[in-house]
Amino acid sequence: MSFISAIDVADVRVKGTKPNHVLAIVCAGIVLANLDLFIVNVALPAIARDFGGATLDDLSWVLNGYAIVYAALLVFLGRLSEGYRRDRSFLLGIAVFTVASAACSAAGNVWMLVAFRLLQAAGAALMTPTSLGLLLATFPRTSVVARCGPGRRSEASPRRWARSWVGCC
Repeated sequence: MSFISAIDVADVRVKGTKPNHVLAIVCAGIVLANLDLFIVNVALPAIARDFGGATLDDLSWVLNGYAIVYAALLVFLGRLSEGYRRDRSFLLGIAVFTVASAACSAAGNVWMLVAFRLLQAAGAALMTPTSLGLLLATFPRTSVVARCGPGRRSEASPRRWARSWVGCC
């Protein structure tokens, strides 16, 4: 069985859903997850002012906790989500990320902020691996072959396919 035929296309395609809309939504979600990894660096002085009694050690957990949990859960949640529909896993990741982001804004102290950032990282770690599966299932093989030319896309390797997708433009 080839890689593409192993993908259950029916779990993503909904009547009236346009592939470019899925691409835009997936890209926006991934940009938010990755932006959030680094944006706190800019906000750290303001966070330190708001939580006046916070030490630099405590504040470093706001930055590093997200990166550690995101990296630690990325493969695990990706493998776990393979047993479920990609669209629902992605939406669950978005929901967890969004709720945790709102909770971060209401945090009363640094350790509450750290806890909510860890939850935020878990949502981002669920979103990230399901995004490629969504895109692979959303864009039919014929549109990719038409875009990149026959023989440019290897069905055996998603990495080669991604390179051919980027390289064909």
